[in-house]
Amino acid sequence: MGNQIIRQPDGKYAVFSRVSDQLVMWDATEDEVIEYFAEEAAEATRRDVRRKLEHVAAGEPERAYHQFAMTWEEALRKDREHGGEAWAQPSASSAARST
Repeated sequence: MGNQIIRQPDGKYAVFSRVSDQLVMWDATEDEVIEYFAEEAAEATRRDVRRKLEHVAAGEPERAYHQFAMTWEEALRKDREHGGEAWAQPSASSAARST
C-alpha cells in the first residue's frame, strides 16, 4: 500500500503516503486508522472482483485465473470429490452431476 502509520507526539496517529509523500490522515485514534486501512483494502478488493467479473462475463475466465480457470462442470466435479453440496442441487446440470 505504501502507507506508514506514525505515532504523533500527543499519542494520536497519522498515516503517511509514500505515493504522494503527504500525510493522508492525522490526529486519528487506533480505531480510525484501522477503519482507514480496512476501507482501502475493501475498495482494492472491489476493484479486483469487478475486473475478474468482467473477464468471466466476457467468456474469458483465463484472463482472470490464467491456467487455473475452471468451467462450471469442473467446479461441480471438484465440489463433489471434496464433500461439497452444490453438485447435488437441482440447479446443477444433470450432465455435470453425472461426472
